[in-house]
Amino acid sequence: MINRLKNFFSRIKVRLTFWYIIILALVLIIFSGALHLSMKNYIIDRVRNQLQIQAEMVLEEAKEEEEEDYDEIFSDELEEELEEMVYKDIIRAFYNQAGELVLGENIENVTPKIINPSQSKFLIRGNGDDFVVVTVETKDKQGNIGYLRLASSLADEVATLNRLITILIFGIPLTLLLASGGGYFLAYKALKPIDQISRTAQAISHSNLSKRIIAENDNDEIGRLTAILNDLLDRLEEAFSREKRFTSDASHELRTPIAIIRAHSEENLKEGRSLKECQHALEIIQKQTDYMSHLVGQLLLLARSDTKELSIENENLDLTELLEIVVEEMQELALRKGINLAMNIEQGLAIYGDQSMLTQLLINFLDNAIKYTPGGGKIYISAKVQNNQIKIVIKDTGIGISKEDQAYIFDRFYRADKSRSRASGGSGLGLSICQWIVKIHHGSIKIESEVNQGSTFTIFLPQSK
Repeated sequence: MINRLKNFFSRIKVRLTFWYIIILALVLIIFSGALHLSMKNYIIDRVRNQLQIQAEMVLEEAKEEEEEDYDEIFSDELEEELEEMVYKDIIRAFYNQAGELVLGENIENVTPKIINPSQSKFLIRGNGDDFVVVTVETKDKQGNIGYLRLASSLADEVATLNRLITILIFGIPLTLLLASGGGYFLAYKALKPIDQISRTAQAISHSNLSKRIIAENDNDEIGRLTAILNDLLDRLEEAFSREKRFTSDASHELRTPIAIIRAHSEENLKEGRSLKECQHALEIIQKQTDYMSHLVGQLLLLARSDTKELSIENENLDLTELLEIVVEEMQELALRKGINLAMNIEQGLAIYGDQSMLTQLLINFLDNAIKYTPGGGKIYISAKVQNNQIKIVIKDTGIGISKEDQAYIFDRFYRADKSRSRASGGSGLGLSICQWIVKIHHGSIKIESEVNQGSTFTIFLPQSK
């Protein structure tokens, strides 16, 4: 039971409704208290003003009929004016200059026998009720001072205020009850899309990452959250697809050399094999082992790059010198195929980067150009500063790349010419590595190519200041 209650109150819509009710209750209580206080003050001020007006009117009328005998005025004329002008339920009393009761009934605390006008309060409790009391000073022509006191009971007004309190006492809980139902309904409606998102997310697994969350309103907070989650799912689907393809391609790449090694090893174990045949088989095994070693090394490099575990050792480099060294090393390989490798490199090119990675970048691009350029072809490499960037162009007259393949050549294990790549010793990882090296150096790569016309790779790298 306790666990069920904990689960119930752990729901967001329940907690939202709970806090909404608490805040509403505080607001209603504060409002009710302020309303009661303001109504009470308003009633007291209204009664007080009415008494003040009536007292002044009575005294004014009494003065107009004043005679020489002070006591006679206020015992006869004042009493007559009080009877005519003051409401019947209002208590009346008149006091002489000494504060002694001259006219009116002696009521404890309200109209006592003797008063001190300077200390008179306007709100007095007497006979079990609250009274509003007004004491007004007056003078006759001889300068004699008297005090007229009017008092009105607040019994009816207090009863009205009590009815107001009763209404508030019963009204506030009823309001909170209705508000809790409405608040819970609104919270349910507001959070319903999140429940839908949760159900959709639970239904998504690695086998159906193509499923997406549908938003009812793309412009509100839930819609923006849905868009972010869908974007996350897009990236996850792409990553899973890439990893799946990578694993499949890696398995396929390793299966062939392993099969070749196994076949030649089994042949060598047979009796009657000549020394020459064994030596030839071992040469093939060595060649496949070198290929596998190269492939595993590239895979390890890419795996470390994905996990950001590969250390980058940047330093200020003379890129002109580095380009000249790489071209000189690749010159012999180009001459073996009868390819003319020419260069035009601007002097004084400076870059801040990792020397070994930039060397591998240049070797990979030139090696690809040599592999896919037939004998008698040409390869041209140039480098210069352009718009505060170093622009390196590697152009060949090779077999070219189709428009369809150009979008995928930087994917791992992708080969535009699948029939020739393995024979040329390619693993399909070289351009992927090149793209990663350029990216970590904050550069970019552009490709232009036509089938049987050749390819042009343009590399942009930031110039060192």
